[in-house]
Parts: sequence; structure tokens; C-alpha cells
Amino acid sequence: MAPSEKMNEITRLVEQYGNDVLRTAFVMLKSRELAEDAYQETFVRVCRYYDSFRGECSEKTWITGIAINVCRDMLRSAWKRRVTVTDDFSLHTSESNTEEIIESKDEKEELVRSIMKLPDKYREMIHLYYYQELDIKEISRVLKIPGGTVKSRLFKARSLLAEMMGGEANG
Repeated sequence: MAPSEKMNEITRLVEQYGNDVLRTAFVMLKSRELAEDAYQETFVRVCRYYDSFRGECSEKTWITGIAINVCRDMLRSAWKRRVTVTDDFSLHTSESNTEEIIESKDEKEELVRSIMKLPDKYREMIHLYYYQELDIKEISRVLKIPGGTVKSRLFKARSLLAEMMGGEANG
């Protein structure tokens, strides 16, 4: 593949999957700044290893796997252990200010806060399944764990969220 063709493909991947990578990194790292660093490192690796992508899984699964590995590397790094990370997330809405929207926003913010409080392995499941819309098989491939483990972690994550939010687990 010619260098210009490769750059066009990398650009397409950044445009198509960039927001997913940034969200995944934010959920795992709980910091916008660290998520942006992970985003950059993810696409550096995508560029570096693009020629080795064999198409055994979808591009989304491949790139999400790289992003998760980058985040895990960052979480293990000595620098991360010395830094206190704060939850600097927020939800924004551009809709009109009605009571229903406020209640909906409050519920969404409560859900996000609850998700961010989950242990890493459960937060990861919720994010990949509900926000990245990966199926059990894709999550299994991305995380390199058995499908049964994915299912049990997803069940546990739902149960923990239900407890935190004072309801019953769905799904």
C-alpha cells in the first residue's frame, strides 16, 4: 500500500472510531487529559501496526482492543500510581430547560457517576457492551477472556449498578 493510501485509511479510522476510543479511554482512566493521551497513543499504534491487521475481527474490535491495552499500560505505569485522578466528567444538553429534561439529565448523571464508581473490570463491561455496542464475542476477543467470563462480569456489573441506583438489575 502506498504511503498516501495508508494515511487516507488511518485518517478514515480516526474519523470513524476516534470518539469511541476517547470514550473508552475516559471510562477506563477517569480523566479527560489521560484519555486524550491514550487516544493519541492508540492511533500511533494503529498507524504503526496497520499493515499487520489481518481482518480476523472488525476494525472496531481491533482498535478498541488497542485502546484498552494502551489504557491498561497507563494504569500500570509508575507515573499513574503517583498521580491522583479526579472524576472530571459532565453531561451537557442543548435541549430546552423543562422539568422532564432536568429529571432525565439527573438520572443520566447519576448513572454515569455510578458507572464510574464500579471496579475497573465491571466498568469496562458496561462501557463495551452498552456504549461501544460490542457483543459478548467481540468483548471476549478484545479483552482476551472467555465469553462466559464476559457474561458473568456483565451480570455482576448490572447487579452492582442496580444496587447503587436503588433498583433491580435489568437484562
